[in-house]
Amino acid sequence: MTVILVFAALVAASVAYSIYDGRKAEASSHMRDFYRVEYKKTYRTNNANALSTWY
Repeated sequence: MTVILVFAALVAASVAYSIYDGRKAEASSHMRDFYRVEYKKTYRTNNANALSTWY
């Protein structure tokens, strides 16, 4: 019985961490996109190649 409870707790912790990590990764992606766009707006140059290669 104890083994089942420990296994259930591990599964619940794994699911909770997956949800937390997914949200954190999504927020990080939004911030990277924001800073990429702001960089392009701020440091706009005539060299289109320089803008397209910066990520």
